[in-house]
Amino acid sequence: MNVLSIGNSFSNNAHHFLPKMAEADGEELMLCNLFIGGCSLEQHWKNWREEKTDYEYEIYLPFETEMTRVDDIALHEVVEDEEWDVITLQQCSHLSGIRESYSPYLSELAEYCRMVQPNAKIMLHQTWAYENGCQHPGFSNYGKSQQEMYRMLTEAYVDAALEADIDLIIPSGRAWQTARNVIGDKLTVDGYHGNDLGCYLAGACFYEMIFNKSIHDNSFALPNIDKNIMETLKICVSSAVEKGIMQKQ
Repeated sequence: MNVLSIGNSFSNNAHHFLPKMAEADGEELMLCNLFIGGCSLEQHWKNWREEKTDYEYEIYLPFETEMTRVDDIALHEVVEDEEWDVITLQQCSHLSGIRESYSPYLSELAEYCRMVQPNAKIMLHQTWAYENGCQHPGFSNYGKSQQEMYRMLTEAYVDAALEADIDLIIPSGRAWQTARNVIGDKLTVDGYHGNDLGCYLAGACFYEMIFNKSIHDNSFALPNIDKNIMETLKICVSSAVEKGIMQKQ
């Protein structure tokens, strides 16, 4: 399975534990992250159109959990370089609930990916709302309310996915919000980037959506984390994937 994410630090979070999940299940996975920190869909679109070599490219080869990094590469070079089975796109977190920020950039990027990689599934990675009290300046877009940010980003992702004819949404944001309701608002290192718990939730959502397997059957576990917490995280992921987010909440 060859998977490419075109994203930012949130796709970096989602990939953090995914190679270890694949290894634990014997899945052959080449996992690649083409990213710029804080990059929006509009900026990805501009970079593609102008062939800018502004990206960092993180590569996990099959059955390897150590990352290789290449700098100064262009979006089109990577999209056209391999036969991708899955390509994921996402909005930058602070614009995630701003519907106008997706158009026309998501549709045009998705259409380009489909043209170059007609056999690939195009997935949209739903990012998560910020922690209450987060100091990120973009939190003001949502009145500094986690619930409002989650509501707005959920609706925006659904609308954008339908408009761009996206195959599937990876529901990391839903899994995070479900987990917060159970174990508390303790999934970040800085109010928005995932800690180990947050990265596990996002990675497990990728795992279930990419491999169409239940994370409950995967033996990878976070070190020094209580087994009951691990089971809770798995339940939150499976619930998010099962419910999906292709309908407005």
